[in-house]
Amino acid sequence: MKRLNGKFFILAFRKAAERLLANKDEINALNVFPVPDGDTGSNMSAAVLEALSYLDKLKSDDLSDVLEAVKTGMLMGARGNSGVILSQIFRGFAEGTKEKKLLTTKAFTEALQSAKEVAYKSVIKPVEGTMLTVIRVVADRARDELADVEEFEEYFKRISEIAFETVDLTPTMLAKLREAGVVDAGAKGLAYIFEGFNLAAQGDTEAELLETGLAVAGGSAEKIVEVVKEELKYTYCTELIIALDDQNNEEQHEICDSLKSYLEEMGDSIVIVNQDNIIKIHIHTDHPGEVIEKFISYGQLQKVKIDNMKLQHEHVIEVQEAQQNFGEGKVHGIVAVSPGEGLSEIMKSLGADILVKGGQTMNPSMKDIYDSIERLEPNVVILLPNNPNIILTAKEAANAVMEKNPAKKVYIIPTRSVQEGISALAVYDDSMDTDELIKEMEEAAERVAPISITYAIRDSSVKGKKVRKGEYIALGKDKLFATGRKLEKVAFESIKKVLDENEDYEIATIFYGKDIKEEAAKKLMDYLSDEFENLEFELHNGGQPYYYYLIAIE
Repeated sequence: MKRLNGKFFILAFRKAAERLLANKDEINALNVFPVPDGDTGSNMSAAVLEALSYLDKLKSDDLSDVLEAVKTGMLMGARGNSGVILSQIFRGFAEGTKEKKLLTTKAFTEALQSAKEVAYKSVIKPVEGTMLTVIRVVADRARDELADVEEFEEYFKRISEIAFETVDLTPTMLAKLREAGVVDAGAKGLAYIFEGFNLAAQGDTEAELLETGLAVAGGSAEKIVEVVKEELKYTYCTELIIALDDQNNEEQHEICDSLKSYLEEMGDSIVIVNQDNIIKIHIHTDHPGEVIEKFISYGQLQKVKIDNMKLQHEHVIEVQEAQQNFGEGKVHGIVAVSPGEGLSEIMKSLGADILVKGGQTMNPSMKDIYDSIERLEPNVVILLPNNPNIILTAKEAANAVMEKNPAKKVYIIPTRSVQEGISALAVYDDSMDTDELIKEMEEAAERVAPISITYAIRDSSVKGKKVRKGEYIALGKDKLFATGRKLEKVAFESIKKVLDENEDYEIATIFYGKDIKEEAAKKLMDYLSDEFENLEFELHNGGQPYYYYLIAIE
């Protein structure tokens, strides 16, 4: 086949869609860039499926009409960064054909060059190691290496090979991919599309396009990549489609340039497309409402989509954790309750296998704890509730697990604070005899003097002492250490009372909460270090809500 017409392009595009949809879950699982939210495969599939719906409505199979339908459908269906960029690859390809009725391999290569150029222009800050790299390398190598290839069978075979070769190189270009040990999700999705064109050229033009029920090819989505939980820079993935008021082309370009500058101030991962009097944007931002207000001043809002990426990311982590074998190879598995991400990381570094989110005002359910114990591979489990309100729930969960599985033994160390839990974990040694280990951890938890500093939300009485609304409160194991309007003074007085009871303490570890900036925490630590010269102070970001500081005196 030396000439490609509109009818064949439809068949090839359907086959490309089949390959993408069949591997959608794999692509989602690979998704760690630009944010690890596990939706790249879904976003690319949405663009392709909308393009297919436009093709289904088409009454002509002229190549120019076919490519116009794909171009428009892709743009309207595109979701996410990956979907919008994919739509621009096909837009550039369509514009690069110059309304030809037939394409030779040479003309196809020229269209790939156009696809590359349009895709790169659509992204304000192009990043290599993504699908942009795949379209660039495919276009350039087709130009440099395939100029003498006339048969599409050989041409698409080589294009497909080049695409997957480039995908394999993406971890060398992006540190986040290298750290996760994966290739780029969008890049691989584009490679599957090229694979579909190759299969069609080889004669495999039957395409099963059911989005659900397809077997996942090329690997299981269950354990392809371990996504690391991270703090995302922006919260909302925002997408808009605006139909511009009547303007000429020059005015449209001026509007786009102005909006690009505005978007750069509002967020990142920006893609902006101006196509046929339509502007479509994708941005990660904390202020989607302001972005919408800005854009509707230029035209009519056609479509809007806002996703909370932090919730998406947390869902990916939850699914991933549900599929892991925790505590693999250990004698003792450890489940601990944690109110903050920083505290969770500290406890993981000390040997905790599963951290259950919870604490004051957010006690985990019995099911949360039960499921965590169940997921542990070791038959001996140590449970640290780290809050007095969670101890009873922990006991119920432990009993339920042991009743269901008599081979599993669950030990609860009744830690009443995170400080006690961390102290217990500090002496954890998996090689120790179980009874001896439990005793050591219980004694370590008992030795620590915890101080928890929060504030009063109303006038009340705590441990028999009146507390005014808005005052800081420093609580110990079973007592109120201090109250007052000055945080530093409350911290000082509480530590002094601990030392008055036991002057042998040597170390004070401060965990600052999510509402405290590191600079303020360091300032407090320096002040306390000057006041208590016999104590060695350590500072960590605990990330806990409600409590400004959690302090452990040992």
